[in-house]
Amino acid sequence: MQVRLLGPVELRDERGAVPVGPRARAVLAALALDAGRPVSVERLARAVWQRTPPATAVTQIQGCVSALRRAFGPARELLVTCPPGYLLELDGDAVDALDFARKVVQARTATRRGDDEGAARLLRQALGGWRGSALEDVPGLYAEAAQLEEQRLLALEQRIEADLARGRAAELVPELTALCAGHPLRERFHGQLMVALARSGRRPAALEAYRRVRDALVGELGLEPGPELRRIQRDVLSVREPAETTLPHDPADFTGRAAETLRVAEAVTSAALPIVVISGRPGVGATALATHAAHQLRRRFPDGCLYTDLHFTAEPLEVLGRLLRMLGVAAPPPGLAERAELYRARTQGRRLLIILNDASGERQVLPLLPGDGGPGVLVTGRNRLTALPGAVHVELEPLPVGDALELLARIVGRGRAAAEPEAARRLVELCDRLPLAVRAAAARLAGKPHWRLADLVFRLADEDRRLGELAHGDLDVRPGLAASHAGLSARARGVFARLADGSFDRGEPDDLLEELVDARLLEVVRCEDSGQMRFRPPGLVRCFARELTFRTEVGNATDDGS
Repeated sequence: MQVRLLGPVELRDERGAVPVGPRARAVLAALALDAGRPVSVERLARAVWQRTPPATAVTQIQGCVSALRRAFGPARELLVTCPPGYLLELDGDAVDALDFARKVVQARTATRRGDDEGAARLLRQALGGWRGSALEDVPGLYAEAAQLEEQRLLALEQRIEADLARGRAAELVPELTALCAGHPLRERFHGQLMVALARSGRRPAALEAYRRVRDALVGELGLEPGPELRRIQRDVLSVREPAETTLPHDPADFTGRAAETLRVAEAVTSAALPIVVISGRPGVGATALATHAAHQLRRRFPDGCLYTDLHFTAEPLEVLGRLLRMLGVAAPPPGLAERAELYRARTQGRRLLIILNDASGERQVLPLLPGDGGPGVLVTGRNRLTALPGAVHVELEPLPVGDALELLARIVGRGRAAAEPEAARRLVELCDRLPLAVRAAAARLAGKPHWRLADLVFRLADEDRRLGELAHGDLDVRPGLAASHAGLSARARGVFARLADGSFDRGEPDDLLEELVDARLLEVVRCEDSGQMRFRPPGLVRCFARELTFRTEVGNATDDGS
């Protein structure tokens, strides 16, 4: 059975509409609005008689319920007596108003994820279920009908916003013109019309649309336009060319990280100056996640995307020069303060997405934060940068086993990976389930079609050669590990050296252990029994320590021989 509320109220079965009298129809509508929850007889009576019910209201409501049960036929058990009233046991999919609300929520999630196309599709489906005014033949539910109508208008605004983000401005102008005529005091429709006109190259028409809505608001209500409408007018008056977009390609084999991508998208589109820090071990895929999220969010930042590598050691003066040139400044001023001031002025109020890749610390990042009111910032690095004010932190762990195996299969071929499931699992574990290491191993296998996965597993099992086996072209975990090691104090490097021969233990000074943890060269494991912390190096970190020790020993032997 289905109940339709978004228009004249209808009860339908597999054959079509089922006749229901007007009072029973009002009872059905009230029950369907709260499907799955008890509805009191008192509320049902208000739906039927609006204000003052007759003395026989309880008896008449019982009669309406009996009539509905007859109309439900074999499905009559769906209408349950549940003191102090009745309950309709229908799923949300069977009530069009509830299905509409569910699709709207799904669309909001898609929008936060940066999937404007998916959001627009869901909202079109939701709005397509409307057949007229909600509950139009049940006057006793006028408040509920008004609420549904407001939800419809909000969904329509949301759908138009998604279409604007998809670059469909010119197509929306006729629809928005009609909506503004039908809703002369609804500011968001007028703001969307102004945006659509401006993005279609019709700035004078956009400013004229602002004048019309302002005259209507002042004339009808005695109120000036709200802050959002005034902001849009300022944007139209000060239209600037988009910045140079410099994003790297979206990784074609990007795998997993759905929850992390959604969190990044939600955070970077929700605050006045959104800053998201993505951190994790070298090779964990922070850069790949930032790039992937940026590609999904490009339509949300129509003024452009700026991407720059900080290479862990780049000076803010140099980086600001690069960013200003992307923003159209041919000759940036020489001083750091002057460059930072000009950068903030050039970015303030603009819907830019700025990616600062491979940052070392707050001192490096703070001068690179843009002006307020529009830009979003993604920062990646090994350090957590917890002192950045207002930042949202997304810390990446190695891939789950399933995602690591999926990444391997995408590169080497599903048939090849499926033929050796145990070797595939062992291979990704030897890579510490780091995306960079798995990609390197998979790329080697792709270039050696005569190798079995087990052949590479055999090679990786030797810790003295593992890092060498995981270097393939630009895919190499060593540089990230080396940069983390280079940032350590001399004392912490001494502790790190002891990872290679197994002499490292909990007796090391706490401050040095924490320094290694901060550099992502040690993992913290808390014992379940005692609650004490233990420290251990990940496998590839231990391999790197062995390499460093070997190089030191060889260097010392050479010096002695000379």
